[in-house]
Amino acid sequence: MTPEELEERAGGFQAATIVLAANHVGIFATLCAAPMGSEELANRLKLDGRAVGTVTDALVCLGALEREGDRLRVPRSLAPILDRSSPTTRAHGLDHQWFVLQRWARLDSVLETGEPIPRLRDDEERLRAFILGMADMARRGATALWSAVDLSERAHLVDVGGGPGELALAALERFPDLVATVFDLPVVLPIAREYAADRGIGKRIRFIAGDALRDDIPACDAALVSSLLHSYGLDGVSRIARHVAAGLKPGGLAIIREFMWDDEAHSGPLAAALFAVNMLSGTPEGRCWTAVELKEIFGKAGFSEWRLARLDPRTTLLLGVRLD
Repeated sequence: MTPEELEERAGGFQAATIVLAANHVGIFATLCAAPMGSEELANRLKLDGRAVGTVTDALVCLGALEREGDRLRVPRSLAPILDRSSPTTRAHGLDHQWFVLQRWARLDSVLETGEPIPRLRDDEERLRAFILGMADMARRGATALWSAVDLSERAHLVDVGGGPGELALAALERFPDLVATVFDLPVVLPIAREYAADRGIGKRIRFIAGDALRDDIPACDAALVSSLLHSYGLDGVSRIARHVAAGLKPGGLAIIREFMWDDEAHSGPLAAALFAVNMLSGTPEGRCWTAVELKEIFGKAGFSEWRLARLDPRTTLLLGVRLD
């Protein structure tokens, strides 16, 4: 890395903050509905006119907005991901990143104390941003996952800590004989039910409240554990492994989808390194794991016959079979 590249990386927070703040206060959503000038935009959103003018100037220079005369609009290439009503929206994921940014800005405190930053807000807005943000991200990875994992001979999939249940819904759409259960905390399930309501899945999906740290998962022959294990240390992951094993029938398939290190030296990928810092800032023991570590932990719970695959530059797939 050159000194210039280091400086560019260090200043990257500026553009990111502008984009995330604009999404959070509704600038993109409002302009997706109709182009307008910055003064009208400020009045519509009840924001300061000078501030909106300055930030939208920056967004135009960044390419996140376009200006025609005195009217601002979202570029056609970005509208599908910034429009909250779009089926391909990523706006909820950007909301979640806005809350994550608040923690990252205090990383110096984490380095001093080793303790995560307390959430500045722990309310329905933050939870909804997190759950729907996970749906935005899962939607982009669902095709790769269910192209790599064949559930055509499986009867019942449990999505462990499934949040919005997007990956379970995608599995049901791909495998017509499958039924699925989203297994998550009681506070999450109303959002998941609402999210699934218009997918046309009907009675093929159900929602059961539970905590994989404390409860056995419902009986099934396939269990998806996606983007869950990174929130916990060794004890938490071991407990989840045991509760997954208790619910899986002999010969059942554990599908572990995670951001994993490439090796024991933690030499890459960069996505895992950045995500490990995210877990450091937000959880007491969260981290990124290696495949070797997860095989050992789940192996003690009764899994073997491992298969490993990289789904994309960020995401690794680990498959294990529940022993008889």
